[in-house]
Amino acid sequence: MTANVIVVVERKLDYPRPRVFRAWTAPEEMAQWRGSPGWHVEAETVTSDLKLGGRHHHVKVVDNDPSVRVTTDAVFTEYFEPDVFVAKQRITGDEGIDPNAPLELRVEFSPQGKGATLVRIIQGPYDPAVAQYHAEGWEAELGRLEEYLAREGVR
Repeated sequence: MTANVIVVVERKLDYPRPRVFRAWTAPEEMAQWRGSPGWHVEAETVTSDLKLGGRHHHVKVVDNDPSVRVTTDAVFTEYFEPDVFVAKQRITGDEGIDPNAPLELRVEFSPQGKGATLVRIIQGPYDPAVAQYHAEGWEAELGRLEEYLAREGVR
């Protein structure tokens, strides 16, 4: 099949935009919450050069089977803190993604009233057979982000 589906996922978080943006981009924070339930990011694999043209790398691992690994390598094609970042990604180890076909990830951070942020994730193109699975994965990861921010107690 042809990869031609774009996934869009949104969630309003009751935290200020700079705080949410930092949780997404600071390697030490990202490693605390990224990954769907049953997965985690190996903290020592996270690197990010947070600028236009900067590179990003991380590895997600299945909690109960460390041999199952998904690697993301990316280059920031847009980077405007705390508003948006866009990255061209190559993902290897995910059966539903062709590692030779780049994906684009766009994450927007929009202010929502006093101290809240709307996070909008736009990613693709995906093969239609796996797009819903990845949309659900993003929904789960946004839930983990919300839990992480609540544990940190910063508003």
